[in-house]
Parts: sequence; C-alpha cells; structure tokens
Amino acid sequence: MKLLKILLSIAVVGALSGCAHRITVAPELAKIERLSHGFDNRSVSVGYYIPSELLSLEVTTPGGGGDNVRYFPYRDIETGYERVLSNVFSGVVQLRSTPDYSRTKQLGLDYVIQPQIVTSSGSTGFFTWPPTNFTVDLTNSIRDENGTVIAAPRVVGIGTAETAERLSEHGVAGKRAMNDALSKMQAALLELKLGAPPNNESPKKTKSPMSSNAAFRLGNLKELKDKDLITKAEYEVKRKEILNSL
Repeated sequence: MKLLKILLSIAVVGALSGCAHRITVAPELAKIERLSHGFDNRSVSVGYYIPSELLSLEVTTPGGGGDNVRYFPYRDIETGYERVLSNVFSGVVQLRSTPDYSRTKQLGLDYVIQPQIVTSSGSTGFFTWPPTNFTVDLTNSIRDENGTVIAAPRVVGIGTAETAERLSEHGVAGKRAMNDALSKMQAALLELKLGAPPNNESPKKTKSPMSSNAAFRLGNLKELKDKDLITKAEYEVKRKEILNSL
C-alpha cells in the first residue's frame, strides 16, 4: 500500500510537471512595524507611483519538481509598500498617473517615489512544486520637483520555507521575502534623512561694521580730548553714548 501511494504521487508529479502554479506573495502587514530612529523624516511628504501595467504584471519564476510559479509582485506588495512609506514620512499619496514633477510642490509633495522589483525563486524539492527560497530585489527611485533622482536605495529581501509549511501555504517563502525587503527598505529610507535641512549648523552671527557716521563722531571726540577741549570723564561718557547707539 505504501509503495502504491509513492507511485501514485510520482505519477501525479509527472502529470503536473511543467505547470505554472498561481501563488500569492503579499507580505504580512502585522509584521511591518514603525521603527524608532534617531532622525525623524516626518516633515516630508511623498507621492508614490506604480504604473497600472506593472500592477497587472504577472511574473513566472521557477518552483520545484520542474514546475514554475506565477504571481503579481507589484500588486501583492503595494499595500505593504504604502505602509512602509507611512511609517517613514508625514504624508503619503498614491499617484494614479505619470507624475508631472513640475507640479510636485503644488500637490504638497516634497518627492516622488517609484519602486522597481525584480524577483527570483527556486526549490530544493524534487517532488513538490512550491518554492523553498525566494528573493525580492527592491529599488526606490526618489525624484525631486525637477525630476532629478536624488537617491535610489536598493535592498534584497530573502525568504525560505520548510517542506511542511510551504505545502500548507504555497507562497510562504515569497511572503517572507517581501516582508524582509520592506523591512530593509524602511530602514534605508530612514537613513536617507530626507527631512534634514541643507545645513544643520545655525548661522553664525557676524557683527555689522561700524557705520561711517559713528566712526567720524568718535574721531572728532578723540580730537577734542587730545586738545584738552573736554575732560577725560566727558570723553568716556560721550564715547559710550556713541557706541551704545550702534
């Protein structure tokens, strides 16, 4: 009986070989937590843009047993991605159309962010198709009001799964890779310090030069003292009055 089950399993695997199985790799939102950090980017507002063609893009990568898996990386990551941005910045807006960077400030935004995702998967399993390993290569292109890329942080998320858990949840390795990538990207965005002023040092105060009128008056006062036309006490009183008027 046991041998029969094994043979039947092999037959099923052989019949299904070459298939592309649909999985979901959406991250677990409960695991996307706001991090405490020494610098606060909460003064910055951003808009993020994911083209509709990317949201509907289905990607196929290897699974196990000669099979493939297929999924929608941009659609699956979007909700978690927006949460990461909300954890970092004060305002987050989803842009529905191609950004017009010249209107960034009019929309109340400081920057526009667009993610790029490259995924890969594989499996050490021969008789089962769900992937045992998964990677999510995530890059953020951050542009200012001129459309200039001012930063492009990149992270790679990694997810793995044991046989028992991936058989009960086929996309678990992908979900873990998504969570890992988002966690790393959140830390990378905080490190950018986009809300920092150009120069954190307070401007140095410089003394204004003495006006020509005051210098002229002091010169005349000294001349009167030198000619004994006023006493030294009178000179000091008048001198202080002139200096205090500056």
